[in-house]
Amino acid sequence: MIISSVEKLIDGKLPGQVQFNVTIREACKRMCELNVGALVVFDQQQLVGILSERDIIRRCLGIDLPVDETAVAMVMTKTPITIDAGSSLANALEVMQTGGFHHLPVTKDGQLIGLLELDDIPEEYHLLLEQFKELRGR
Repeated sequence: MIISSVEKLIDGKLPGQVQFNVTIREACKRMCELNVGALVVFDQQQLVGILSERDIIRRCLGIDLPVDETAVAMVMTKTPITIDAGSSLANALEVMQTGGFHHLPVTKDGQLIGLLELDDIPEEYHLLLEQFKELRGR
């Protein structure tokens, strides 16, 4: 299966979102409602971060911060890298691997239209990218 762009893969699926000043508990409830592992974080209408389950575990629960008092802004991954909707999956995968992250906000004309997750990318793209890197390294 060939997917021509990131936009085709996310297929109009809008990401869950929260404001930067809500508590971790509120954000966790939102994640549960949406059955997602990450949310995009906004300050008004400006994308300012991503909050993942990993962020919550490592930067909140792991150091005993109170979930009812800790704001998302204290725990989130700040100023996330984004990718344009027209980019290829290989490009998105390389950005994610290079940056070491699992979630990548997708923009179109400067507006957030989705959140690409590493697990969304079909396995054959992972394999093709690895083969390409091997050939390029020779």
